[in-house]
Amino acid sequence: MELKIVTLRDDFIEIEVENEDPSILDSLAEILQKMDEVEYAGVVIEHPLTMKSILRVKTDKQKILAKDALTKALNELSKIAEEFVEKTKEL
Repeated sequence: MELKIVTLRDDFIEIEVENEDPSILDSLAEILQKMDEVEYAGVVIEHPLTMKSILRVKTDKQKILAKDALTKALNELSKIAEEFVEKTKEL
């Protein structure tokens, strides 16, 4: 996975990800969209063959910084993945 921060402001972050399935970014965007402090979270797939996706997050900077919202969402996604692993071990 190659990750590049294209834009970083208090209220906005844009991250370009290459050589990774975009579904991980879709899951992250879904978690971000459920956060009250986040005004927008979405993924753009540049082209399926290039394996390049862009995650954009816009927040209300009075409530949370964009990078902090991303960190919070990543932690939540990690918890979900850990829970999934534990549940599948029980099968």
